[in-house]
Amino acid sequence: MKKAILIFALFFTFSIAHAQPEKWALGFKLGEPVGVVLRKYGDRNALDVSIGTYTGLLKSKKTYRAGEYSDIGFMINGTYLWYVPMFNERMLAYGGAGVQINSRRYYPNPNIKDVHTNNISTGPSLTAGAEFFFAQKPTSFFIEGGGFLELLPKVFYFNPNLSLGLRHNF
Repeated sequence: MKKAILIFALFFTFSIAHAQPEKWALGFKLGEPVGVVLRKYGDRNALDVSIGTYTGLLKSKKTYRAGEYSDIGFMINGTYLWYVPMFNERMLAYGGAGVQINSRRYYPNPNIKDVHTNNISTGPSLTAGAEFFFAQKPTSFFIEGGGFLELLPKVFYFNPNLSLGLRHNF
């Protein structure tokens, strides 16, 4: 494992091509959450907005209310990021904090699917990740993780996030 990381680091360090982020990036990510990502780059910071699905993929299906939630819901997340260029700006390491809002169907009685409400949940989110830029191409690959700490309606209900994806920088 250490050899693979060292080879990976050397590959990006000694690459001739010089890639860097443009002002904007649009892409998609898979995992938890799945969605579309829009990023606005600044000098050493960025604003990241994700819109997609909220599934609780990395959380057990244990409910925190008497009823049951649908498997998939709607999610929007806004995160302010700070980043550090590495390996001749072929990679960015980043981290930041934001806010996430989710909407999912709630079934008070799981046996009666006709009776439901749409519940909104919200709270802070944390994100950390790495973005890798391909040589001579405006495309980047990223992997990121973090979490969402629900404050409403369930105080301190934590849901971990882990995603990977592609962005087109323009």
